[in-house]
Amino acid sequence: DIAIDINPRAILETVPSVASYVGGDIVAGVMSCGIADHPEVRGLIDIGTNGEIAIGNNEWLVCCSASAGPAFEGGGIQCGMRATRGAIEKVAIHGGQVKYQTIGNASPRGICGSGLIALIYELVKNGIIGSDGKFDRGLRDPGLSFEEDIPQYVIVRPRETEGGEPIVITESDVANLIKSKGAVFAAIKSLVDYIGMPFDQLDTFYVAGGFGNYLDIHKAVAIGLLPDIPQERIGFIGNSSLTGARMSLLSEAAFEKCLSIAKSMTNI
Repeated sequence: DIAIDINPRAILETVPSVASYVGGDIVAGVMSCGIADHPEVRGLIDIGTNGEIAIGNNEWLVCCSASAGPAFEGGGIQCGMRATRGAIEKVAIHGGQVKYQTIGNASPRGICGSGLIALIYELVKNGIIGSDGKFDRGLRDPGLSFEEDIPQYVIVRPRETEGGEPIVITESDVANLIKSKGAVFAAIKSLVDYIGMPFDQLDTFYVAGGFGNYLDIHKAVAIGLLPDIPQERIGFIGNSSLTGARMSLLSEAAFEKCLSIAKSMTNI
């Protein structure tokens, strides 16, 4: 019925959801990174269209969801794209020169979440945008240009891109990213406030999502996306939902653990 080529009498099982917008993906993620197996308090955030957060240990688990919008997956961003081949995933700006790295070292096609996070940091660090997200219109920088009097910053010139069009970030792109990162951070802060513990009591904070391989933790903290705790306590773990799904397929014990986690998580 769902067009998977398996035995027609096979049983389809899904990892259960906790609540609306806290689905089986976060449950699988919690299981795969082992939060529910240790006495230390650990956290997991899966950043996509929704920012889903879980915090807890082997005795208790709480979770919540924030509507982050699709910005970190490239949605609503003029040159945004998912973390696939040709997406810019690392950015640095020095003296008006932009250096970047793409997934697969392919010709640039757009910019994905990890690249956008690094880019916002670099734009602020170099004084190209202010804390309000507005471009400094009086700045003399070769990357700053105007399209119908709207400022934008050129990341890659047309001759270097796969499609022959420039890859830019606009002021409205920056505004979308500010809203998204604000929603994610607000959800994390609300959850730790609810359980009455400061950030620095988190033993480990795992970050999952479609960021490719190069999320710069320092830059994510600096722009106010992730909590300001020692960087060695923050770990990027890739697609934790997919890891949890694979574990559940291969192990009945892992699937049963998912069922137990879903029942024990308190949704805030």
